[in-house]
Amino acid sequence: MKKLILLSFLFLSFFGLSQDRILTGFIKEIKTNIPIEKVSISIVGTNIGTLSNEEGQFRLIIPTGYSKITFSHLNYNFKEIEIDNKINLEIFLEPKEYILDEVVINHKPGKSLLLDAVNASKDKLEKSLLLNTYYREFVNVDGKYTSFADGILDYYIKRKSGASDVYVKQSRVIDLKDENATEREKTIQSINLNDVRDAVKNAYNFKFVSYILKSDNYYFQVDTKKEANGNSIEVITIEPKEGIEEEIIYTGSVTYDSKSKLILDIDLRFSPEHKKYAILHNILIAKIKFNDFVRKSTFKIDGDKYVMIYCQNKVNAYVKFGNKINNTFESLCDVTTLDYKEGEFNLDKSKKYKENSLFKNGNKFTEEFWKKNNVILLNDAEEKIINSLK
Repeated sequence: MKKLILLSFLFLSFFGLSQDRILTGFIKEIKTNIPIEKVSISIVGTNIGTLSNEEGQFRLIIPTGYSKITFSHLNYNFKEIEIDNKINLEIFLEPKEYILDEVVINHKPGKSLLLDAVNASKDKLEKSLLLNTYYREFVNVDGKYTSFADGILDYYIKRKSGASDVYVKQSRVIDLKDENATEREKTIQSINLNDVRDAVKNAYNFKFVSYILKSDNYYFQVDTKKEANGNSIEVITIEPKEGIEEEIIYTGSVTYDSKSKLILDIDLRFSPEHKKYAILHNILIAKIKFNDFVRKSTFKIDGDKYVMIYCQNKVNAYVKFGNKINNTFESLCDVTTLDYKEGEFNLDKSKKYKENSLFKNGNKFTEEFWKKNNVILLNDAEEKIINSLK
């Protein structure tokens, strides 16, 4: 009997150790205890990772045989830990300290430096990639959230162009749509401003940065931030010139690594001062006025690897279509890279997703993927939005 119990214990112990572990935790700044969002959490020896949400929370599934985890962020010191048998962590990161009194002279103007960074990044990203991602999207109509969709999607990034084929593995849709809705209400519900097929395209072809570089409407200010260890980054702040009275004018910043010239972060949006110049545009048989536009992308350098780990697209627009539509729509989607592979892949093109919206795929999932994958966790406010749609 004792031998049987012992064998059972050993079997269960071995079985338990052979299973993937789920690691959860909070990431905070060591000096202020403030949560840190968009920290890249990676498993050493793999391409698997996730990001912390706005509340510093994360969940990471650790495959058998791996135990080292890294934490990286543009503004905080890199950290690596051994997790052992831990399942809950509280991680504290130290802010990077930059040498403030060192003046670095750039002989090139900011516009030329940014062009160099775009070209270097495009060259590095020329390899074809298969990104395993978590995609999610919120839709708001006239200030009220009406729909939410998320899913596990594979993006096959084609060489150089940034264009991609999308393969939807699983999807979930939560919305307020009513089968008894009027024709007008159904038309309103059908509007979607983001295209799921192009969600990562702009991150990979740097379209919006290139658009700005072709214009003479901007100032480019360069700030070099140098660490004590010799590493440094360049932050190029983009601001409109005085006297520009155009509607689609951007403001924001692009950050790149000084040594490799690879872009690390893009944060662009409509200039608040220029939104007053927005006008109605005729698009086919409808009219549209763009109120806001946001493009964010974050990239990671890991040895000789360079990959997008996060991107966000937000569009806010007023749409008028006869008597059916006279509303303001906002669509915000983001993509988190969970895993990736480099190379050429022979994928079944018949399974390529052809719709412009993930909402059209409906609820097609075999498991609660939002609980069992390395997705970016919903924060409290986002959870409330979803609960209001159920």
